[in-house]
Amino acid sequence: MSEFLGYERDDGSVGIRNNVVVMSTAPYANDTVKRTAEIVDDAIPITHPLGRCQTKPDVFQTYRTLLGYATHPNTYGAVIIAHAGEIVDGDELAGDVADTGRPSASINIHDEKGVMNALKAAVNEAQTMVRDASEQKRVASDMSKLTFGINCATSDTTSGLCQHKATAGAAWRLIDDHGGRAMFAETPEFFGGESELAERAVNDEVKQEILDRVERWDQRLQATGYDVRGAQPTPDNMDGGLTTIEEKSLGALVKSGDGPIQDIVDYGEKVPDGAGMYIMDTPGHGAESVTGIGAAGAHFMIISTGQGHALSNAVMPTIKVTGNPNSAERVPEETDVDVSEALVGDEAFDWATDQLWDEIEDVVNGKLTMSEALGESQFAIHRIGPST
Repeated sequence: MSEFLGYERDDGSVGIRNNVVVMSTAPYANDTVKRTAEIVDDAIPITHPLGRCQTKPDVFQTYRTLLGYATHPNTYGAVIIAHAGEIVDGDELAGDVADTGRPSASINIHDEKGVMNALKAAVNEAQTMVRDASEQKRVASDMSKLTFGINCATSDTTSGLCQHKATAGAAWRLIDDHGGRAMFAETPEFFGGESELAERAVNDEVKQEILDRVERWDQRLQATGYDVRGAQPTPDNMDGGLTTIEEKSLGALVKSGDGPIQDIVDYGEKVPDGAGMYIMDTPGHGAESVTGIGAAGAHFMIISTGQGHALSNAVMPTIKVTGNPNSAERVPEETDVDVSEALVGDEAFDWATDQLWDEIEDVVNGKLTMSEALGESQFAIHRIGPST
């Protein structure tokens, strides 16, 4: 397959979904966002606890993340709901969305004189967008338009031995055969493997940046007075047989393959247009990491899991792959692709990559993932500093 059927956007991107998102600028608009999405079928609610009493770096990160979802390739249009005069300005956010050619609306609960009036206005706007989105047709698009997100969840001893290899194989197939992009994250989970990873950088500048980012995370975590090695591996990792952070890190890096790293970008930053593998600087916390990768514009995410995991994203479809036959049997509703025959059976790892690639082809052309069918999603913006 050299093409997929996608939704063209005015900004030149192409989506594999045609979502209408309803998002809050601060927690006080969250209930109105949720009620709007309950009334309007197919509207996706995006709520969070941020957008108020934050330091400037956090305000910028919150704004960038929200804008990333409102202008995601998979987003048709966005309804922005604010509570009053917040530091994340709803009118500004809606204006930046409109600049990409997407329909947008800004609704302020105070300006509407209460939540009931705001709810009515939001429902009207979202309903119109959802109906208009339903009329848009998919068109043939080049695979080079696609960005492949990568994350692991509840890793165990099977992860680095099997499913991470399938994930890497599929990612590099998109890069090498089709000129697409891939992105992985979770910087603290490079600990113990950062030197090996940095050697893959395309130049000395990127190499040093990788090492510097890992060092900053180590210093930041040590500054809390708590040794990260007491929190990593996590209890579920240890239940799966992982014993040290170094063991977990070296296994986790398998999912990125062994090809060159083009660059490392900030949390929620749009991934560059050039083909290749990129890193996003995120925490190891899965919900925060996946949220950041979604904000960067990844069309879909591979969750490579050992023990099974509900981690998912409403705007960016998440495909769960495992090489652990016990996991596939224990949580079948969290398993899109079972490649365990490459580990415990007679199949080769190339077969595992083919199985995952076939699922990717189906999903980018419209097939729902397990988490989409169940309506599962988590949204957690990583924050940098304290509330003020």
